[in-house]
Order: sequence, then structure tokens, then C-alpha cells
Amino acid sequence: MISSQRKSLEMYEIPRVIVFGPGAISKAPDILSKIGLEGLRGLILIGPRFGGHLLDKIECRICDVEEVDEVSPEKIIALSNKYSRVIDYIVALGGGRIIDFGKAMAHIMNAPYVSIPTIASHDGIASPYVSHILQLDLSKHGISKVQRSPIAIIADTSIILEAPRRYLLAGIGELIGKLIAVKDWELAVRVKGEEFSEYAAALARDSALIALRNRDRLKVHNEESVRIVVKALLGCGVAMAIAGNSRPCSGSEHLFSHAIDLLARDKGFRPALHGEQVALGAIMMAYLHGMKWRRIKSFLQSLNIPITAKELGIDREIIIEALMMAHNVRPDRFTILGAGLTRKAAENLIDVTGVA
Repeated sequence: MISSQRKSLEMYEIPRVIVFGPGAISKAPDILSKIGLEGLRGLILIGPRFGGHLLDKIECRICDVEEVDEVSPEKIIALSNKYSRVIDYIVALGGGRIIDFGKAMAHIMNAPYVSIPTIASHDGIASPYVSHILQLDLSKHGISKVQRSPIAIIADTSIILEAPRRYLLAGIGELIGKLIAVKDWELAVRVKGEEFSEYAAALARDSALIALRNRDRLKVHNEESVRIVVKALLGCGVAMAIAGNSRPCSGSEHLFSHAIDLLARDKGFRPALHGEQVALGAIMMAYLHGMKWRRIKSFLQSLNIPITAKELGIDREIIIEALMMAHNVRPDRFTILGAGLTRKAAENLIDVTGVA
């Protein structure tokens, strides 16, 4: 994979400080001081049903607090305008939606932000990028592609442990998807001549392997299993920062998940968790790549991660439609899906792998 072609200048934006483990949130005042934010005015974003009881632990003496009940471009832009020239940094305390909200605001305002996740369901806790649908909506409002790594990440495993186990399992599904993403990236290098970062690819692949190698530990819902998943997800965020894009962590399995999300918005049904959809996509894309897809399926099943559309509450027809349209979700991203699957090919794929 090493090319003799001269590389262009590279610049990475990665977190300055990462602290994780039980009670990590109690270190928030020290972290804010360490990264030069102590004494400055901050904005803490929390969700409507969780996070308020944790505010005292952050000990921000001059901070405004906003409860975010709607993650939309309009709300993001409105709050960005409201706090422009008022606050110096942002703290996003919550799940992926709250962290995406804070990330987008930080991008618009060119302000640093701190990520304090309360669940570990996907790699957004450390990724420089927001969800695909949110980025589409922001683009319609003239907001350029969000690319903002957190200046610090505080992942309190005791807090994350309190979340329903389903979220942690979705995080594991997200990790398994990296096996496919790296395969797709390597394929794009061979077919399209894309630039490739061995370091970023290795970080992403190893994050998936960490999950695979710790199956027995992950069967128990405790601080250790949370720590394993969080540490691997943090590695994914760094991998994307090094690559300068989401290539090492998002391939055909993510295109499939994004397609389901777009269909859900269009048809009015509730999609599954992102990591759950990625896991389902990983089974099918592994088959297309000629990988050991049965091993992936067995691993997911052993942890009670959904391996069929029925278990996710999604109709077979939706899975077929998502497979057929996935290659168009991001036309710039070449994957094993190539120019797209026919209906017959999609039906055959779900029949062979038994996902629907």
C-alpha cells in the first residue's frame, strides 16, 4: 500500500487531552485549566432528560447552560448567533446528538469544544465529523463540512455504564464496521488511486479487533466492558483526524445505514440505532468482500446484537431499498457496492447472509 508518489503537506487536529475511566468527570475542572479554558466563559449543552445532575461536577464558574431538545440546523444556527462573541468555548455533555450539536456550533463559531459523552453507541464522541443527515441539512443552510475535533474528551465510564446496554452494544456494532471500512478504502486505493494512510487504517482496524478479541469480557455489562468499547471508539476518532476524512471508519456498511436513515425520514418510520444498522450492513458487506462474514455474524449474535432486520424492527423491503440506493448516498466514496446493486443482487445478498 506504500506509494512512491510524493505526499502533500498534512495537518492533524486531534484532542489535546483524553481522560476516561470511573469518575473521570470529576477531573473536568483540572482539564479545563490544563487546556487554558479556566476563567473563560463557556456554554454547556445538555439533553432534555439527562445531564443536569452532572453540571456541578464540571464546576464551570462562568458558564451558560442550554438544554437542547431539538437537533436541527435552525437551532444550531440560532444558538451560534446568540452566543457569538459571548462565550469562549463549548462543552457538549450527552449522547451523540448533543455532541454533534456542540461540534457543529464549534465549527460555525470557530470555538474549541469539549466532548463529555454519556453513552458509547458510536464514534461521534471523538470524531471530527457530524452525522451524515445533519451534515446534509447544514449544507442546505450554507454551512460547510463540519470538521472539528474536540480539544478534550472526558469519558466517565461510570456514567456511560448507567446507560441501557443496548447503546454499548450499538457501539460494538460500530466498531465491527471498521473492518469493512478499511477493506473499502484499500479497494478504492487499488481501483481509484485514492490516498491511503496506513497509520489511520491500522488504528481503525485495531479498534475492531479489540472488540473481537474481547468477546467474553464484552458479554458482561460492567466498567471493564465499557472501558474496552470507549477506548476503541476513541481510537477511531483519532484515526479519522489523522486521515483527514472519515474513510478509515466509514465504508459501504455506513452507506447502508445512512440509506436506512434517509428512507426513515422519507417514509416516516423510526430507524434502529446507528451502530445496530452498521453491524447489519457489516455482515452483508463482508460477504461481498469475500471476508469471513459468518465469523462476524456469530460474534454479533453471541453478544445479542441484532443480526436480522426483524430484530431491528425494519421491513425486508426497506433493507432491499437501502442496499440498492446506498452507493448514491455519497457518490464520491467508492466502495464494494461499486455502481450499485440490482434488486435481484440485493435480494440474493440478504437471503445468503440471512439478515432478512
